[in-house]
Amino acid sequence: MLEWISLKVNKFFYNVFKPAIKVPFCYTVKLYFFVKKQNLRIDELENIIILTPPQNGLGDNIMFSYYIHDLLNNRKDLKLYIVSPYNNFWKLLDYENLHIIYTPKSTIGLYKTLRTINNLFDLAILPSPFIQHICALFLIKANYKICYDPLDLVLGKSRLDILCTADLENCKAYDPYNSFYGEILGNLLKCCEFSVEEKTPKLKYIGNYKPYSQKTVVIFAYSKEKLKEIPIYFWINLCYNLIQSGYEVLVLYDDEAKAYSQKLLNSAKVNGIYTDSIEKTIEILNSAYAVICPDGGFMHISFLSKVEKIVALFNVVKPKHVIPKVVYMNKKIKTIQIESPKLKNILSTISSGYKAFFEYKPKLKELYIKEYRKEIERIIKENEKEYINEILEFLKCAE
Repeated sequence: MLEWISLKVNKFFYNVFKPAIKVPFCYTVKLYFFVKKQNLRIDELENIIILTPPQNGLGDNIMFSYYIHDLLNNRKDLKLYIVSPYNNFWKLLDYENLHIIYTPKSTIGLYKTLRTINNLFDLAILPSPFIQHICALFLIKANYKICYDPLDLVLGKSRLDILCTADLENCKAYDPYNSFYGEILGNLLKCCEFSVEEKTPKLKYIGNYKPYSQKTVVIFAYSKEKLKEIPIYFWINLCYNLIQSGYEVLVLYDDEAKAYSQKLLNSAKVNGIYTDSIEKTIEILNSAYAVICPDGGFMHISFLSKVEKIVALFNVVKPKHVIPKVVYMNKKIKTIQIESPKLKNILSTISSGYKAFFEYKPKLKELYIKEYRKEIERIIKENEKEYINEILEFLKCAE
């Protein structure tokens, strides 16, 4: 009974009360951008600042980076500043005119960081439609500011229109249902008339780790996001089948994944290797025969490495929303989508229902997480042999 009451209260909060509070603020933001209109001359821009939302994970930051290469290569005179909690990633990119401003992984931390910046920027870009992130634009000094209309997100529209203090022509709204997530930044750059296409970012030199064998398959089984977690028994059975098929299995883990991965190492009796940086991770992957992982930050790191064969398991978003098309041109990718009507129904209940990104409703997520994970286990138990055979066949055919 208490759970039913909690469910009803939280649904009312997220679906009625919270939007009612947000709508007036959204109109205030729209009015600000309308009043501040002025002409934008792209050739006169000398420095740009991009504010990556602090709650966005490493994978999101990597997806944004696919639109940095053309911007910095085509305009050598341009200084680009990235505000991000993932300065360890951005520092790996090999561009002289790229500068990183570190911010903590919180909205308050972002605000505090911006208040310490006294520079006047020509253009401030915010690839987010969330109100708490848009507030950050008011703390930065910039001649022009551009972001997405928060009202479109609040009202659950199918497209996100663009707000800008400059008069821009030929701007296209962002379609979160049918787009690659990184395009949420790429689209804003294109609106400002920058010629940017999806390109793999250029990394500073990273060597190769000495492989255990020529057929080493690296597994990163851990998922920070519980909704993307794959039951450990699947990884154990997968390791067994890989070994039986003649592959050397190497379980990769970092500090956060150590406890979870240790259970896999103890049960599957395979080798493990620790990584403490993105550089070392890429170094290990550069020498791997193949990589198998769930959707997440590690998967996006593997796209930047030299490994040619990648297997990724999905159960929240679909591959087209998080895998750049350019990756398919350079690598062999196998994706496995774990889904069911019940799973889709739960996801639509605990989120805003967007495909390329999700606005989670935390309280509802807590109420549904057990049911969600139970459904994931059911699907995998019923299809485990099929999934494993698909992976083995992919690795074999890719040789």
